[in-house]
Amino acid sequence: MSTRVAVIWDSPLLFTRIVEECGHTCELVTPHLLAAPFFRKQFHGIIIPAGFASPGHTTILTALRAIRSRIKRYAEEGGTILAFGAGYECTDAYDWLPVDVRYSFGFSQSPLMRDRSHPSSAIIGDDQDILSYDGILEGCGGQVILTAPQGPVMLSFSYRNGRITVISLHEYPSQRFISEFCRGGGEGLL
Repeated sequence: MSTRVAVIWDSPLLFTRIVEECGHTCELVTPHLLAAPFFRKQFHGIIIPAGFASPGHTTILTALRAIRSRIKRYAEEGGTILAFGAGYECTDAYDWLPVDVRYSFGFSQSPLMRDRSHPSSAIIGDDQDILSYDGILEGCGGQVILTAPQGPVMLSFSYRNGRITVISLHEYPSQRFISEFCRGGGEGLL
C-alpha cells in the first residue's frame, strides 16, 4: 500500500515527481486549494519545499498561517510534516507549526555534523561532504539532527501522534529518506 503525500506549492514542481519515484502517491496542493472550505483530505505526510516564505516567489506562508489549526490537528492525528527552509528573512516563518521554531536566514555551504542515531539523518547521503542551507534554526523541545558551524539546520519534533521535521537544507533529500518518509506513521486530515 502506498502512502499519500501532499506537496504544498503554487504550481507543479520536480519535487512531486521525486516523491512519486520513491513509491509514494503524491498530490500537489496549492494555497488556493488549502484555503477552500471544502478541501479536506487524508495524508500520511506533507512537504513544504524550500523558499515557502519568500513573498515575491510564493503565497505559501499566508496559506499555511490561515490553516494553522488544521495543521495542528493533522499532526495530533498522526501526520508527518517536513518543512524546508523559509528562504527569506522572516524569523517567525514557522509560526504556523504547533512547535516553537525560529529561523535566521542566510545562505551558506559547509560540512554538517549529524546525529546518526536518528533515522531522519538519512536525509543526506553518506557521500555528501559540503551541503547548502538557507538558514539556522532554533527550537524548543526539538532534537537537533544536523548542525552547521553556525548552529542547527535540522530539527525533529514528536508532536502528539505525529512528527514534525524542519530543515533548512537547500538540497533535495536522499532517495532513501524520501522512500522511508512517513512510512509506518499515521495519517491525518488536512
